[in-house]
Amino acid sequence: MKKILSFTVLLIFGFQFVQAQSYSPDRPGIGTGSSITPQNMLGLEGGIQFSNTDFNQQFDIGQLLLRYGLTEQFEVRALLGSYTSFDQELLGGSRTVTGFQDMGIGAKYKLLSNESKIDLSALAEISLPVGSDEFTSNEVVPSIGLLADYAFHETLSFSSNLGYTFGVGDLEDHWLFTVTPGFTITDNVGGYFGYAGRYYGNFEQHWIEGGITFGLNSGVQLDANIGYDTENEITFIGAGFAKGF
Repeated sequence: MKKILSFTVLLIFGFQFVQAQSYSPDRPGIGTGSSITPQNMLGLEGGIQFSNTDFNQQFDIGQLLLRYGLTEQFEVRALLGSYTSFDQELLGGSRTVTGFQDMGIGAKYKLLSNESKIDLSALAEISLPVGSDEFTSNEVVPSIGLLADYAFHETLSFSSNLGYTFGVGDLEDHWLFTVTPGFTITDNVGGYFGYAGRYYGNFEQHWIEGGITFGLNSGVQLDANIGYDTENEITFIGAGFAKGF
């Protein structure tokens, strides 16, 4: 009986300790944060996004990401993707396709702690060709990245990513580079703006993006975000949530 009681007490206090630790979401924004999900904590993130060009419109619902902290320095990740509706204007009419995007798995490892105001992490992910025929890449695609955060002040921070996606099959390799200043507006409200570039051999994307986050007393973070690709004239607007359990 004492063993059962002791185990129950440890379980309760352990759960409360995990809940008390801070969960730092990866969303919103094109970049990924360097923070690691606290040990034994599960993070759930998701959202919606609408993208628009002169000839195409796309709506994504899901953007689901699961994160679990195995240690204080290491987390595993499941990228569950989105359900997508894509409308394309064609000569003489339009075409609409719907389906699920590819999913993926990954891991993030803390390389440097924030004792010197700098957080540095490594990210590795693999995209799996499990999506619908209209949206799958038909390839297992690995990617790696280096994620950095620097705190200038309690109210001002700076984030940057350098990533590389390997070319597989007919898919071209490409680089990702992001620069994202973030700032505190109130105790529960924050904002960010920045640049994100994707660089292919004969094609580039140059995104200017920004957004705002709202922290609720329940520990849920809500967000709204917007971006524009100056190279290809693509606009997106989105919203989402994040919560650690």
